[in-house]
Amino acid sequence: MKEQELYLLITRYLSDQTSEAENAWLADWLAADKSNQQTFEEVKRVWQGHQRISDEESIQALSVLRARIAAGEQRVVPAKSRRLQFYWFAAAASLLVALLAAWYLFPTKSNNSRLSYLTIVTKPGEKKIIRLEDSTRIVLGPGSQLSYPKVFDKDNRTVSVKGQAYFEVSQAPGKPFIVQTSVLSVQVLGTHFNVHADPDQPASTVALLEGSVKIRLEGDRSWLLKPGQEISVDHRTRQAALNPLDSATVLGWQQNVLVFKNEQFGSVAPRIEKMYGVKIIFNNEEAAETRLYAQFKDEPLENVLSAICISGVLTYRQQGDTIYVTMKKSS
Repeated sequence: MKEQELYLLITRYLSDQTSEAENAWLADWLAADKSNQQTFEEVKRVWQGHQRISDEESIQALSVLRARIAAGEQRVVPAKSRRLQFYWFAAAASLLVALLAAWYLFPTKSNNSRLSYLTIVTKPGEKKIIRLEDSTRIVLGPGSQLSYPKVFDKDNRTVSVKGQAYFEVSQAPGKPFIVQTSVLSVQVLGTHFNVHADPDQPASTVALLEGSVKIRLEGDRSWLLKPGQEISVDHRTRQAALNPLDSATVLGWQQNVLVFKNEQFGSVAPRIEKMYGVKIIFNNEEAAETRLYAQFKDEPLENVLSAICISGVLTYRQQGDTIYVTMKKSS
């Protein structure tokens, strides 16, 4: 993509004029290189600057930039500096053209308008890395959903999660980062933590690796987590429990690791379903209640199911994307 096209795309994004496909392209471009993030911030700074001044002042400022570019082109400079100066003039001229075009074609909304949100959804078996405009990095797990504003407001940085996500939050003093789920909210200032908030699971969990987070529940209940702690909130009773963090279990999904520690097959089935994009159906209650103790890393689904059924107590058959599991009846 040419420089002018890129600047136009960024300004259209800031003006809430981009499509979902363009938003996805920008997200990938931002995550690809830190220099891309710097370019985005420079364009955003210029673009937002014109919102705080009148149209007449904006025209005057752009005229000054245009005059500087023209004056620079006429200035005699040493040969060694000409190449660097040429690139600077080319970039400045491209930015000027793009901003002028975007200013008139895509006028920004007033500061009183509501924030514009983006929603990222992953399919079963899919993970995505999202880089927010404050440089916060998020790994969104399979079968999950993340909603966040294109540009955070001045008081806080609030996102919402359904499913599983790992956060590396950039520090911004006085501007807390807040993650909202259906049953709890997490407030941080700069830290690494994992959120698992699946509606089809019996509980939501937050696990803290670095820093500190404050967990809030309805009824003004709150907990301050320390590194190495995990809080679990029961969806039905809303009761909370603090437990030591098991990093292999909590973070394994990022490296396609499944860890089962004396858990019922029925309770871990949703994790298998989301990782491999299948549906597991138990033909009898005994099969769902079978307890599993195993660990798998980057294993094909067939290997996982074969290992689970290796004792001969359970059998399975696959029909398309559906897995039927049965416990053998004793003779």
